[in-house]
Amino acid sequence: MKLSDLKIGESAYLLQVNGEEAFARRLSEIGFIRGEKIHNHMKAPLMDPVEYEIMGTTVSLRRSETKYIDISLEPVEKDICPESYKVIVEEEEKDECENKKSSFFSNLRFRKWNGQEIKVALVGNPNCGKTTLFNHISGGHEKEGNYCGVTVDSKEGTFIHNGVKVYLIDLPGTYSLASYSPEEKYVEDFLKNTKIDVILNVLDSNNLERNLYLTLQCQKAGVPMVGALNMYDELEKRGDSIDHQELSNRLKMNFFPTTSKYGKGLTQLFDEVLDAKGTIPKFKKQAEIIDTNNTGECYAYINQALEGIYNRKKSGKSMITSRIDTIVTNRWLGFIIFALIIFIIFGFTFDWCGNFITDLIQLFFDWLSETIGNHMGDGRLKDLICDGIIGGVGGVMVFLPNILILFICVSLMEESGYMARAAFILDRIMRVFGLHGKSFIPMICGFGCNVPAIMSTRGIENRKNRLVTILICSLFSCSARIPVYTVLANAFFPNRVTPIIFSVYLVGIAIALVLAKIFSVFLVKEQEMNYLMELPEYRLPSLFNVLKHAWERGKQYLMKMGTIILMASILIWVVSYFPHHETDEGRLKTDETFIGIVGKFIEPVFRPQGFNWQMDVGLISGLSAKELVVTTLNIVYGGEADAEIDQQTNNLSKKLKDSGALNANGAYAYMLFNLLYFPCMATIATIGHEAGWKWAGFSICYTCALAWVVSAVFYQVSRLF
Repeated sequence: MKLSDLKIGESAYLLQVNGEEAFARRLSEIGFIRGEKIHNHMKAPLMDPVEYEIMGTTVSLRRSETKYIDISLEPVEKDICPESYKVIVEEEEKDECENKKSSFFSNLRFRKWNGQEIKVALVGNPNCGKTTLFNHISGGHEKEGNYCGVTVDSKEGTFIHNGVKVYLIDLPGTYSLASYSPEEKYVEDFLKNTKIDVILNVLDSNNLERNLYLTLQCQKAGVPMVGALNMYDELEKRGDSIDHQELSNRLKMNFFPTTSKYGKGLTQLFDEVLDAKGTIPKFKKQAEIIDTNNTGECYAYINQALEGIYNRKKSGKSMITSRIDTIVTNRWLGFIIFALIIFIIFGFTFDWCGNFITDLIQLFFDWLSETIGNHMGDGRLKDLICDGIIGGVGGVMVFLPNILILFICVSLMEESGYMARAAFILDRIMRVFGLHGKSFIPMICGFGCNVPAIMSTRGIENRKNRLVTILICSLFSCSARIPVYTVLANAFFPNRVTPIIFSVYLVGIAIALVLAKIFSVFLVKEQEMNYLMELPEYRLPSLFNVLKHAWERGKQYLMKMGTIILMASILIWVVSYFPHHETDEGRLKTDETFIGIVGKFIEPVFRPQGFNWQMDVGLISGLSAKELVVTTLNIVYGGEADAEIDQQTNNLSKKLKDSGALNANGAYAYMLFNLLYFPCMATIATIGHEAGWKWAGFSICYTCALAWVVSAVFYQVSRLF
């Protein structure tokens, strides 16, 4: 009998996993071993993939892959733990580990550095709270989320504990060290080639059996280890228990209960981490004996170690998670709820809340420009400050609320666990276009910023799926494009701002999916790997973490305002101010400036789109950073307003509308061009780093050609109606 024959609500016992060796090994590492009980929970709305529960973990598999898994409805005998693996609990002589007690604790809670240092590697499964622990103890500001692939590179935090400077390195979450994914390869190479003093192994207390498999692999590095039984509060709420002291005796390394979300147990944990430096691990001999390549025997050893000390009233999903899943992944409601959530996010970002705050900031910059202008004499310095600096930087700064709201919404999806469900729901659709269900996660992240979105593709094990996802990531409109959409939508579609901007995003998604199919068929010719994804428990998002993450992104935006965009604003003002020729009425002839000359030169190229030369130079400045498009337009149009009515027309939307040089069709074509053309320099550099410079060059060429064709076709066709 095959796993694909198991009906919803039924349970069976695993016999063996056939098919591709690498995928079979990956399944065995997360608990698909002989004799293990597996339960069919439910199917995605389009009947594929299917959600299964095994060893306390909820995973999803495609039906095509379940045909390679043999099962039995009757219980099957599990692998036996070899005699050489037997857990021996006995009193050992006090060794160097015991003798070094208190060497670091002559001055507890001492925050002044005493000259001693320690390098600690943070290792653990995805979704175990490892990054939360890192942020809490080190004061770091890593992105936190409740799905696989949040930490896509190592991050280092430094802090002082008991007078000792601790270098804490947060490694990517990994199920094993089998080099199945880029994360696993990175962690394996790091532990082999980097000198570290202690490994801090973070484990999910609610799924200890599976997490301990990675512990056994890490023990083979021969480095002192300390275990953190994280999310211990959830375990206690479920009525479960762990005798962590006995577990420490059996696995010959110390384990401590922690709740990193609230910082509970972390002080004692790092006391032990400091104490472990320089000791000879007690588990060293046992680690040499255990063959971690034989997953069946490893899990038999783990089960024996947990026997009698790990008591669980109920394994698998909690009741709350099960009830929520029955609604959000329902066959009929799943897509409706998903579309509603996305629409609500856009509504809050661009209309219901974001624009109100944006208007207040706009009023502030209007007042600031007018106040400074009234206290300065006419001249170039006044024009530089009011039109160049305040007009340029302020014109982009006003959209900070929109960006913060978007990041808050995305963070809520990540932390709650819904992001993984969305990937589960959309996998069948993604597969049609040659993508993986996990591709959805970088796509959603791309709405915030394309750089971390491209980096998060490391969570996609298959190189073909990953490369295709990287190539289309820039088509998912990042937050830097929000100012362009908002300005044009408010100017030409004032009563339909949210639907218009939402439609631009939908166009980007549609084009990205079509290109993904084309790329996967004709461009990237590599074998596709199997599908496997964990569905974590739903968790109530931490308001502090959500706001902190949003602020970190917002701070990056503000730093860009104070550096890149400030300098660019001054440069753009210079080239749009000189040569300085004025009309008889005293207005600057912008078409005779350097930027006007360039704009006039390239104007014929963009005539099929209905753009004027001012809009063209905005596109050129956007090559380095998309925020500069609005900055440029603000500066270029800034000299055309009369001083008496400056407060009324300082808003760029009004200036564009009043200029008469652009109509609604041209405005939408301009939004499409900004959506599709050349990603910013940072995105291109990330593509080059992650996929190779050949693909970075390809991205530059195809996005520019695509943007020109789509915007031109839209403008010319729309003129017929």
